[in-house]
Amino acid sequence: MSRRFKQILFAGAVLSAAVPAALAQTDLARGQVLYEARCADCHDRSVHGRPVRSAASFEEVRALVVHWQREVGAGWQPDEVDAVTHYLNERYYRFPCPTTVCGVPRAAVPR
Repeated sequence: MSRRFKQILFAGAVLSAAVPAALAQTDLARGQVLYEARCADCHDRSVHGRPVRSAASFEEVRALVVHWQREVGAGWQPDEVDAVTHYLNERYYRFPCPTTVCGVPRAAVPR
């Protein structure tokens, strides 16, 4: 295997690792914008920082997002619900997140 070919393979591996992390950051930013536009007026940090939380898993956080977006008439699509859930989970809850939603394991998401 030539040196040049090895360099190209290495560059490809680095890029393929960076793309999911960049997409996860974009999803987090999108979730934050949606949350701030529809939810932040009624929810402040104290809602998510309560000692006794109503959500005990990522799936329960998502169920609450689904419920409340319906209540306020947000009409979010599933990918928007996922983005908001992902944002809330990373910001407040820190539950394990399915890679189908978050794209990469938490350790790979840059802060």
